[in-house]
Amino acid sequence: MRKSRFIQVTSLIGLVLGLTLTTLLAQEAGQTVIKRDPIEHDFYAAGETVHIAGPVSGDVVIAGQRLTLDGPVSEDVIAAGEIVTINGNVGDDIRAAGRVVQINGDVADHIVAAGETVTLGPLAKVGSWAWLAGRKIEVLGQVGQQLKIGGEEVIIAGQIMGQVDIMAEHVRILDEALIQGSLRVQSPNPPEIAAGAIIRGDVTHLPMPEVEPAPVLQVVALVGLLFTVGLIITGIVYFLLFPHFSVSAARQIEQAPLVSLGLGFLVLLVGPLVILLLFTLGITILLGILLATAYFLMVVIGGLTGVIYLSDVTLRRLFNKATPGKGLMVLSLIGAFIVLGLVQLIPLLGSLAVFLLSVLGIGALKYQFIQQYQA
Repeated sequence: MRKSRFIQVTSLIGLVLGLTLTTLLAQEAGQTVIKRDPIEHDFYAAGETVHIAGPVSGDVVIAGQRLTLDGPVSEDVIAAGEIVTINGNVGDDIRAAGRVVQINGDVADHIVAAGETVTLGPLAKVGSWAWLAGRKIEVLGQVGQQLKIGGEEVIIAGQIMGQVDIMAEHVRILDEALIQGSLRVQSPNPPEIAAGAIIRGDVTHLPMPEVEPAPVLQVVALVGLLFTVGLIITGIVYFLLFPHFSVSAARQIEQAPLVSLGLGFLVLLVGPLVILLLFTLGITILLGILLATAYFLMVVIGGLTGVIYLSDVTLRRLFNKATPGKGLMVLSLIGAFIVLGLVQLIPLLGSLAVFLLSVLGIGALKYQFIQQYQA
């Protein structure tokens, strides 16, 4: 739905900005980041697992696979990952995006959250408004003002002090629900309202608005935006997790350009043939699946290696430093993605240049693996 897609895109763009700030301030990165002691400043981190158990006096910006925030935060929280759990109280706003987003604490101001599943737990209290988007949305806690939801399945069992606007396929208002304002539902199905539910205002059910098929260019632009933002996030997290390896691999393009180019074409051309052969033999299907996964990762990370090289060589030329700082590197990465996007607008030559950079990155990554193995 339009509202759902808009909130998700906004959350992703907010994450990119947050990751940039991460490197410029008290940035921490690693496979696992755990903070138990009090933090007396803004905290920015990226990792596979990020767990903040102590109080934070300032903002929190975190990104990774599994994010858990147990301690109280005095200011804003921006979080994006696969599983995002916020149990602590938040003194200002929350902006969260992930496959699973769970909010269980008090939030002084508003919430914007998007994911496959978004849940406001029974103990959650939102001081202001909340905008939620996802496949399944559950509101079990309290929202102090207006609640807006876009999703497929919506369940309301909490207390909403203001108006509720829902756009969804299926809407259920349970016995425990208390809505002080009106309820407005846009859905192909009438909302299921339990007998015990209390709704002080009017209840309005509207059919889904007829949406004309989006022009092809708009669809392509939306898909391109989501794909680009996803690549930027992946590139930044990859660099923050493996700063030395990622830069060393990228510099193979400069140190051994012909080897990188040759290995890149070899991986691109031979990889699919080997995978197809393994699937054809039957008894090696599992090996084919593993190799296909490795091939996909090699292509994606190899392409990112090319972008990292472009960022690294630009900074070294501009600042005459052998090793640019992480903050400048992340800013340069974002700039490199934007530049490459503009370059692709040049007919034929633009796409060819980006393709060759990706091939060089794939070959450089492979060459770096070979050198480390031989060492």
